[in-house]
Amino acid sequence: MSRTQDDTGAAGTAPLTERALTPLVRLGAALSTALILATLALTTFSALMRYAFDRPPVWVDALNGFLLVAIVAFGVAEAYRRNDHISIDILTHALRGKARTMAAIFSDLCVLAFCGVLGISTWESIEFARMFGAYTSGAIEIESWIPQVPLLCGAVLLGAYAFARLLGHLFGKGRT
Repeated sequence: MSRTQDDTGAAGTAPLTERALTPLVRLGAALSTALILATLALTTFSALMRYAFDRPPVWVDALNGFLLVAIVAFGVAEAYRRNDHISIDILTHALRGKARTMAAIFSDLCVLAFCGVLGISTWESIEFARMFGAYTSGAIEIESWIPQVPLLCGAVLLGAYAFARLLGHLFGKGRT
């Protein structure tokens, strides 16, 4: 479990802003989990069709690629909430007091900046694809903005949680 929250009720000690967003973040994680199971089922189906019936479906790989993006996009906020993400903590573990809080604030601001860049660039890419009626190439031909929507959702969800955590750190309620 994470340093900030676990699933045994410690979330009740989190700042109100984080507690308010936790159900939405967990919903994203549940969707990510469902997509992982769907990817497993599709891969199993593809292997069965390829090796048992010599009729490999060409569309499964393309769909799994789209699903992989959605899996990461919907699950990233939960990883951030639980502090299960990759981090470089050699220096930050040694920090105490205000220095540790400042490092946490800097971290939250970096996540917000990333979400801003990702969200804006994805929004512009979706607008462009819709304006020109672009379609994906390959075995699955759909409007190219559709597979980009999970990226935008993930950026918004992660950004909202990072903002909530930032407020907790700024107003002395956050845990580092």
